Amino acid sequence: MIRSKFTTYQIIGQFVLTAILIACVRAFYGNLHAARPVPLFSRSGLPVIFCTIVLPVYIIAQMKLNYKTTIIDTDLKTISFKMFLLPITRTYPFGYFEGYINTVVKDKYGEYKCFYLVNEGKLMYKMSGRFYSNIDQLHEGLSSLKDLGFLKLSASLSIKIAFKKRILAA
Repeated sequence: MIRSKFTTYQIIGQFVLTAILIACVRAFYGNLHAARPVPLFSRSGLPVIFCTIVLPVYIIAQMKLNYKTTIIDTDLKTISFKMFLLPITRTYPFGYFEGYINTVVKDKYGEYKCFYLVNEGKLMYKMSGRFYSNIDQLHEGLSSLKDLGFLKLSASLSIKIAFKKRILAA
């Protein structure tokens, strides 16, 4: 069984994002029950909308996409994804996926190996060396899946991935 290991920075990032999320929810609740709540559709309401609605939605989306523990059971031929905040675990048999795509993710800190699991031509789950310190072990765990090749990431491709659009032809 291979379990993903977060890098130190990702563990710190998870707790920082959780703290910001709690502060935003508390600010939203405080504004709702204040003696004089800030009108949301006013000049001073725009920062309130951003801090109490938009920012938490963004944080939750980032946590859902990037902060998952991945568990590959090579004996049972299953792969599981467990969310960081919520006790939700999704387990799939290897047969559910057509294979995986290799790619490289670049950011201001460097380049990282990345693997996307493919189902029905769509890139479904991401495993990135940016988040996991044992990406090579995870890659070994995927060895019984078909390697569908390398795909160069671009902005338009990232948008298609985000909206679960078909990337690969059948």
